[in-house]
Parts: sequence; structure tokens; C-alpha cells
Amino acid sequence: MRNLIHLVRGLPLAVKVLLLAAMAQAVSYFALLAYQPIYLHDSLGMNGAVVGYTLGLCVLGGTFASVYGGYLADRFVKVYYVIVLDVVLIALYIALTTVKAPAAVVVLLLLVNSVSSSFGVTGNALISELVESETRTKVFSLRYSLQNIGAAIGPFLGVVIARSHPTGPFVLSAGVVLVALVPLALFHRRFLTPGSAEARKKEPLDFGAVLKVMGADRRLLLFTLGGILSIVVYGPLLTIMSQYLVITEPRETAYQLVAYISAVNAIVVIALQYAIGNRLTHETLLRWLTWGIAAFAVGLFALSLSSRAVPMILAVTVFTIGEVIVVPAEYMFVDAIAPINLRGSYFGAQNLIRIGIALGPILCGFLLAHFAPAVMFYALIVVVALSWWFYALGCRAAAKAPDRSGQVPPAEVSAEEATR
Repeated sequence: MRNLIHLVRGLPLAVKVLLLAAMAQAVSYFALLAYQPIYLHDSLGMNGAVVGYTLGLCVLGGTFASVYGGYLADRFVKVYYVIVLDVVLIALYIALTTVKAPAAVVVLLLLVNSVSSSFGVTGNALISELVESETRTKVFSLRYSLQNIGAAIGPFLGVVIARSHPTGPFVLSAGVVLVALVPLALFHRRFLTPGSAEARKKEPLDFGAVLKVMGADRRLLLFTLGGILSIVVYGPLLTIMSQYLVITEPRETAYQLVAYISAVNAIVVIALQYAIGNRLTHETLLRWLTWGIAAFAVGLFALSLSSRAVPMILAVTVFTIGEVIVVPAEYMFVDAIAPINLRGSYFGAQNLIRIGIALGPILCGFLLAHFAPAVMFYALIVVVALSWWFYALGCRAAAKAPDRSGQVPPAEVSAEEATR
């Protein structure tokens, strides 16, 4: 705790503002995430299948849009871009309080997911600009902890305010983003660094050239594939456990166990994220990833053995340690390989791992429909083992390409190099 307090005190004001904005963004997003199925069903008359397709489409659309959002972050002053994203997000939330046509609501929710994803990508790129390399992993871990606090608070606030008015969660989300926008606007000059100005002076690449550069970067491709496979397992944890428990346990027991899983997952992430993330280094990255994947595998195997509350809580605790390790490790790796003038784009590409959040429930639904329930956990162990293989290949590829500073990042990319 003392180290954490010392870290926060030593951070630039701009980074503190950015961390609070990230938590506010999580509160606003998750306040709606828990409420959206209810709103789409009760207010717009969508059936369960259509609600599922709609929410899945919005998440996937936002994920793919974040690649272009990261590219735009590299083209403009990032803090101004973040401010614009916040203003647009507030406008979208307000629009959702008045629009009632189902098609229009779907479009607005798709835009909300796109803007939110672009905000997260740009926040990662800003941390890379504002924080010294030896401290970035600690800040990424702290940011992830704050986002999880926001994710825990958001649904509770959303459900409470929904009882007073059907569109109340949209107003709540708009208000939270507005509060976070004020310090961003007041202290925007603190976000302007010589390094970011130097990167913008370089001849900008068009989007096609940026995609070509990233597509040719084997390290980014391997780590993105590893990230997609690992997030298949930990990203939709509550969803896949709900799918499993609803067919293996009585309905009330299933609901209770899912609540326990949610609480334990949040507590472990918040309690251990900084403590473990503080120990990650470039030199020990693959070793830590190996431990993280092992924690996933042990947790999944333990979950397959018993649906009783205590063993399941212990299993989820071990499983979540894997999440606590893998998430900051991925940010560290991408930060290390990203050229200075393409940080936003690289983090946008890394955000494609969220595809796995959509794939997880699909895979688990198929397995539960055709095999014994425990087979789901064994298949997920195979998936995370494959993710480790891609991570290992990515780390080894990165180790072969040190730059003049002894770190992993390649030289900055020029327009001429990108179009050769």
C-alpha cells in the first residue's frame, strides 16, 4: 500500500486526471451494460435472441472501430481527441433518452461502444506518452484496478436509478462522463509533451499504410492472437459460468453462485492487480505469462470438479490471478513494440482481442449442448494453452529485435518505409 501511495503521489497531474477519467468511463459504461438487456426488452419489445444479437453486434462493432479510433489518436493531439470523444459520448447518452425506434437505438448503442473503445485505446497511448517506461506497467495495472472498481459500482448505480425512470441510467452515464470531462478540459495543457509533438511532426501515414505496417509486425499479430484466445476464457467469465450453472444446478443456486463468482473476481482483481503488476518486467514477461496461463488452467480444472460454493470460490480466486497477470502483461508488450508515432494504432489493434469476449459464450454454448458439462472446462484449458503458445512466439520474436536503447520497440515508421 505504501508503494502504491508513493506511486500515485509521484504521477504527473495529467496521469491522475486520466486515471480518474478511466474509472468514470467504466462506471458509465457498466451502468448501462447491466441495464441494456432490460431496456431493450421492456421498452423496445425485443425478444431474448434479438437482445443477444444486438449487444453482441455492438461489442464487436466497437472493437473493430477502435482500430480506426487508435489511428485517429495518432493523427491528432490525443488529449483534444479524448475531449471530443467525451463530448460525443455525452450527446449519444442524451440521444438515447429520447430515441425510441429500435433501429435507431441499435445504431446509437453501436456508436457508444465505438466511442468507448476508442477512449480506452487513446488512454493507453496517452499513458505511454506521459509516463516513464519503467513505471508504465504499474500505471497500466493501477488503471485496470480503477476500471474494475468502476465496473463494480456501475451496475449497482444503473439498476438503482432505473427504478425511478426507464432512461435514468443514460442520464447517469452522461453525468458521470461530464464530471470526468471537466478536469480533462481544465488541465489539457498538462497532457502536451515534447514527445507527442515530435511524433506529430513526422509525415502522417494514411490508414491503409498503418494497417500494412501493423500487419507486417509478426510480434503484434502473435500477441493479438494469444490475447483473443486468453480473453475467450476470462473476458466473459460470468456469462460462461451462468451458461454452465444454469444446466447443472437449480436456478436459485445458479444465481447465487454467479453472484459469488462476480464478487470474488472483482475483489481479487482490485486487491492484487497493482501488487502483481508492480512486479512485471520486460525480462520476466514470458515467465509471468506462463504463471498466469497456469493459474487459468488450474482454476478451470478446479471449477470442473465441484459446484459447491467454497471450492468454486477458491477456484475462481486462482483463476482470477491469471487475469491479474495477463492483462497488464499484454499492455506492457504492446507498449514496448509500438513505434512512437503509432502508439494509438497499435493499442487499437491490440483491442481486437475483445473479439474473444464474443467467441467465448458461442464456444461454451456449443460444448454444453453436445457434450458433458465438464468438457467445457477441459476445452477452455486447451484454448488457454494455445494462447500461451502464441504469447511465447511473440516474446521470442520481440527478443530478436532490440533497438538502440536496448528495448523492444522498432524504429519509428516513415511514410516511405510503409509504402515500400
